Amino acid sequence: MTYRPEIDGLRAIAVLSVILFHAGVAGVAGGLVGVDVFLVISGYLITGIIVGQRAAGTFSLRSFWARRVRRILPATLVVMLACIPFALAWMMPDELEGFGQSLVATLLSGNNVLLYLSSGYFDTASEFKPLMHTWSLGVEEQFYLVFPLVLLVLLARGRRWAGAGVVALGLASIGVAVWLGGTDPDAGFYLLPARAWELLVGAGLALGSARPGLPAPRLLGARARGVAAGAGLLAILASIVLVDGSSAVSPLVLAVPVLGTALVIAFAHEGTLAARVLSQRWLVVIGLISFSAYLWHQPLFAFARVWSVESPTVGVFLALSVAALVLAWLTWRFVETPFRRPDAVRTRVFVPVVASSAAFAVGLGLVLHSTGGLPGRIYGPDVLADGATDVTYVQRLIENDAERFVDDDRLNVFVVGNSFSRDLANSVLETYPDARLEIIHQPGVLGCFTTEPMGDLFDRRYAEAELILYATDREYPACVRDDLARAVADGKDIFYGGAKNFGDNANWITRQAPDDRALLTNRVPDRIVEMDAVARDLIPADHLVPWLDLADDGRIPITDEEGRILSPDRIHFTRYGAVYFGAHILPGTGLDAVMRSVTDGG
Repeated sequence: MTYRPEIDGLRAIAVLSVILFHAGVAGVAGGLVGVDVFLVISGYLITGIIVGQRAAGTFSLRSFWARRVRRILPATLVVMLACIPFALAWMMPDELEGFGQSLVATLLSGNNVLLYLSSGYFDTASEFKPLMHTWSLGVEEQFYLVFPLVLLVLLARGRRWAGAGVVALGLASIGVAVWLGGTDPDAGFYLLPARAWELLVGAGLALGSARPGLPAPRLLGARARGVAAGAGLLAILASIVLVDGSSAVSPLVLAVPVLGTALVIAFAHEGTLAARVLSQRWLVVIGLISFSAYLWHQPLFAFARVWSVESPTVGVFLALSVAALVLAWLTWRFVETPFRRPDAVRTRVFVPVVASSAAFAVGLGLVLHSTGGLPGRIYGPDVLADGATDVTYVQRLIENDAERFVDDDRLNVFVVGNSFSRDLANSVLETYPDARLEIIHQPGVLGCFTTEPMGDLFDRRYAEAELILYATDREYPACVRDDLARAVADGKDIFYGGAKNFGDNANWITRQAPDDRALLTNRVPDRIVEMDAVARDLIPADHLVPWLDLADDGRIPITDEEGRILSPDRIHFTRYGAVYFGAHILPGTGLDAVMRSVTDGG
């Protein structure tokens, strides 16, 4: 294909926007659309390669996939292997287990699938995942595996058939993306069926080119081409500034930078203003190293967050951005460039080096997954016994789902809400182990039962309940007052769990000597303090379990007196957290009298 420096300039804008977005720089709220720009470029380039080589009679699937492996895998492995010692030294077990899973998934071209399957309530925050960004590599690699086969079948019927097929597939993908945007936004973000249209836009451009690698046929006059290319570049820049990247973005919004990229590729002929801007030497250089820059920035940012007690400043991230560019140049110069050339790194060297490195990373990833993140690095077997520090501790009441209460000698306790209600119940059970309780848990109750129908099963359980424990991770709505009034009028005791959170990062515990881990604290995030204030305003003190009463000057304990961690994921209790918070908070609440009334000798 004919080399086009303006495409490297586009790559530079794409990678810089992603890096600055992740660095938290003001003014690039939509920086993540840089990934969409990359996808369009990738679709354009690989389709051009396939079409051009097929026309010349030199194309083979084996050589195509071999080039993709040489292009992607060596630099990816270097970055992954560089991450491993820092992950082992600095990460808590839950985060390290996730890192191990990503090692395996990334090398199997499936980290996007892993992130989709693991996304949700109990997921580690993406900012702490060094390989989070390889989801986009998964999308591209899956496309590289499937699309060449489809394209060859279509091209066998002629180029018009291929163009029509690409358009049809692109429209179908857009339909999937729009549908998933409303039903399953995580799937719409991570999975190939909802992202393929962006790659297919680039593929369509390549099929429409007179010759692969050249801009589109000169359908417009020189001035019109310049205007179209300039409009495309402005669409990309406007999206970087204006799109809200903090939440799921509609495919209809993403169409702006995608079509903007298409306009630049199609009409940024030599001599247009857009081509001159994008062909500036410094942009071209960054574009050349953009793949490695993309690979390096997220691990640097993630490990900075993992290491820091408080969230690093934007200045720190900007310094790390420069470091990412330096590492990117070194990786491009000494890894990417030689390894992609069979004459520089021959197959007999390439295969054993890459295969052994990949095998090591996969093997380690499987060990980290199977051991739950090597918790023995941090705590002894006595602390780890019975899963006391594991995130699954909060799930132990899930099976308490009987349809009705059956034991007349025990207090009927109805635990309602989500995992936060199980935290509240676990703390009660740890604090009052001898209390005569029969517990039924109904998860997924996130609203008010006086204003929303909860179903016959809920109504039966509620009617028989004597004590209701309610908690969620959401801000309480005003209607909890009506729920409370109804429960009291029905002769039931009811208590609400207050807001709780163990700070933005607990990984720094790993860097403390065992004797220095007692009563460590983290700052409570402002949003949690605000949620706590709302709860205290809505719920009378004698019906509230105020977990944040243990916060001193805005800092919450994250370890107990013996240095044992109180939360596995910064929002839920370990068994030690349930014991510690229960012992310090519950005796000062109305729950204490209720529990003592059903405890022998209480």
